[in-house]
Amino acid sequence: MMHGMTGDASMMRPFAEKILPEGWTLLVPEARFPHPTRGYTWWRYEDFEADVTRRMSLSRIELVDVDSSLSQLEKLIAEQAPMGPLVVGGFSQGGAMAQELLQLPIADRIQGVVCIATRLVRPMELRLRLSDLESKRLFWMHGERDLRVPMEDGWAVAHLFESAGWAVELIEHQKGHMIPIEHHDALREWLTTFT
Repeated sequence: MMHGMTGDASMMRPFAEKILPEGWTLLVPEARFPHPTRGYTWWRYEDFEADVTRRMSLSRIELVDVDSSLSQLEKLIAEQAPMGPLVVGGFSQGGAMAQELLQLPIADRIQGVVCIATRLVRPMELRLRLSDLESKRLFWMHGERDLRVPMEDGWAVAHLFESAGWAVELIEHQKGHMIPIEHHDALREWLTTFT
């Protein structure tokens, strides 16, 4: 389970532990790039202005950071996750990174993806990759009042996976850019269906 921009592993761990089914191995990685004000980021925006998250695509420089972070995650999973099925997920930038993990050879192990308050990074590449993979399951959650990642960007994630034949669990809430506590149990229940 991956944190978002300005977060860190210690901020994500309590939530991840709360939703973790019994007997699962939990990895809560920390992004590699320090954010200029707080925490870490999976990729560095060329400009950290608040509205930069609303851009339709990342720059070439930012995509190099995404690929660097993917290499870090691939190494971590190889070293710390037992062989077998994986469920990957995250909040905001972390949710985008979870989708990007489908580009790696470990994608065949991934049985489910959790995308909370996130957007697509490389939609065309992901669409092509999903067409090559067996359809799995997506847990999607987004807030109507999310000012960091607009609802339409979130819906684009859900629609892309649905169009690829994935089973999609949808939770649209009335809050902003957050993981509302009242929906933690729904995610935990969804995860337990994999066991």
